[in-house]
Amino acid sequence: MKNISPSPLIVLTRAATRMLLGLVLAVGISTVVHAQGQIPSGTIGSSGSGPYNYSLTFSDAAGATSPIGSVWYAWIPGQFYLPGVPSSASAPAGWTATVSSDSVQFVANAPADYIAAGQSLSGFGYQAAFTPAQLAAAANSGKADAYSAGLFSDGGVIFTVQPAPEPSGQMLLVAGATTLWFIGHRKLQSN
Repeated sequence: MKNISPSPLIVLTRAATRMLLGLVLAVGISTVVHAQGQIPSGTIGSSGSGPYNYSLTFSDAAGATSPIGSVWYAWIPGQFYLPGVPSSASAPAGWTATVSSDSVQFVANAPADYIAAGQSLSGFGYQAAFTPAQLAAAANSGKADAYSAGLFSDGGVIFTVQPAPEPSGQMLLVAGATTLWFIGHRKLQSN
């Protein structure tokens, strides 16, 4: 019998197919290995003239694969970041707030109260003697650690709570966008 070897084009096609399959498998495995649990974010606002009231909202991004069941605000392992100890803390229904040195712990009471992927929850807060300017000047004061259940239930995800946009700034943004739309709309009508 005569041994027929495949043409170079067939060999090249097979090699390319194997490489492509390998890459697809590698990307698929990489995506599974690096799948993100909770993807937290948060905002903070303030009011009052002393003592100051600070209000927080926490969110879990739509692409998260696990909920947020607790947040330790102004803290990462071994570090406390508020410029002073809050006098009190509060949480929305289904959550508990605890002042812990120069930080605040927020923990859901039950899995039904967790912040699900794509959701936000407001009503977190604390009261303190330090001013918003002192808070802003305190290094890393916005750092927080979010967990998928109770504190230390997993490795946690460190994130930074951002200042909430001022209502007047939001109104200016809306007014500016409306004005630009109106000008563009009039130009389209005149053409």
